[in-house]
Amino acid sequence: MKKSLGIFFIVCALIYTQSAHAFKLHNPFSKKSRQEAEKMVQTKEEWEEKAKNVKLEEREIPNYQRPQDKDFKPKTPPSTKFAKYNVNAGEREVDISKLKNKLDFRSQGVFSPNFKYMAYGEYYYSPSYDSVSSDIYVQKLKSGTTRMQKALSATILNVKRSPAISSGTDGFTNHLFSTLTIVDFSKDSKKLLVKEKIGSSAEGIFRNYVWIYYMQGDETQWFPIKYTVLNETIKNSYARKTGLALNNYRWDIRILGFSKENPDLVLCEAIAWDTDKKEIFLGLWGLNSNDASVTLISEKPIPVQISANGIIVKEYLP
Repeated sequence: MKKSLGIFFIVCALIYTQSAHAFKLHNPFSKKSRQEAEKMVQTKEEWEEKAKNVKLEEREIPNYQRPQDKDFKPKTPPSTKFAKYNVNAGEREVDISKLKNKLDFRSQGVFSPNFKYMAYGEYYYSPSYDSVSSDIYVQKLKSGTTRMQKALSATILNVKRSPAISSGTDGFTNHLFSTLTIVDFSKDSKKLLVKEKIGSSAEGIFRNYVWIYYMQGDETQWFPIKYTVLNETIKNSYARKTGLALNNYRWDIRILGFSKENPDLVLCEAIAWDTDKKEIFLGLWGLNSNDASVTLISEKPIPVQISANGIIVKEYLP
């Protein structure tokens, strides 16, 4: 009996030993595993030796891929295009409040239809006298392969400059503003139409004059003309009809531009204001740029066709 029990326990021990060996877990941190693992590089020479065995494709550094945001929308740069300058005829004005904050600024360049010339204005404010003066410049454009290249490369740097027309720059008068605004080029690019507005910051507008800068022949032969005849004709006409002197009232000339039907004719509207600041129409007038003759076209407001010849560069958002 005792012998049988001894044999039974021996058999059970053998079975347990085999089962334990079969389900024994592998410990990667054991001393034997550490010895079998690849040794860490210790020297520069060892690193260079190991690098010889690295495959070429494994040496390449992958490009950085920025994680994509599903709501991300790439910005498209604005497109640069040409636009007509005198689209809203007679509405161009100098922002005097902007000028007082900056003391001086330069207007955007206006290009002639044949892209030979660029005109721009410069405006100056004197805080001591509370006065505004201005200059108009005209310069020839350099040659370029395209019109856009000529326009974008236009610069005033290293260019000999002399004002084509000046207003209020010969002296300072308290609270006086003299602004020159480019109205438009003529269709043949030989004339630049400019309006001069003179007034007081305390009392309002005094006068508005028509200027034309003629660009025929060599640059040394260019010259400006101030057409005071338009103002005198309107005053005399109104005095004959009503017996009133316009100089005793606030009145203005709105210069619209060159007529589409007659390219030599400058169209203007004369307006005045009563004591209630109500606008009074004083007629639609035409100034002939060839012989300086003035004609009353209509005593009442009528639609007219104004040509838009000058060109500017504008940026359009996508």
